[in-house]
Amino acid sequence: MTSRRFYTLEEIARELHIAPATARNRLTLGLPMPPSLRVGRRRLFPVDEYEKWIASQLTRTDARDADDFAAPEKRGPFHDKT
Repeated sequence: MTSRRFYTLEEIARELHIAPATARNRLTLGLPMPPSLRVGRRRLFPVDEYEKWIASQLTRTDARDADDFAAPEKRGPFHDKT
C-alpha cells in the first residue's frame, strides 16, 4: 500500500532529534536514514516507511549494528590518529 502522507527533511530531522543539516549529511554520506524519495529538489520520507524503519532499528540485536547511527569517524589532517 502506497503512503499518501510524507515527512519533509525538516520533519524527519525533528522526529530523529537531529539537526536538518545532520540529516542532509547522513543522506549524502550514505549513512543509515529512513527510506526517502526525491520530488524535484525536495526529499520526502513516506510516514509508513519511516515507521517500519524505526521498528527495524529497535529490533536489531547485533551490537555492531547498534552503532550504525553513530557519528562517522573523523578524518583529515586535524583528526589524524597518532
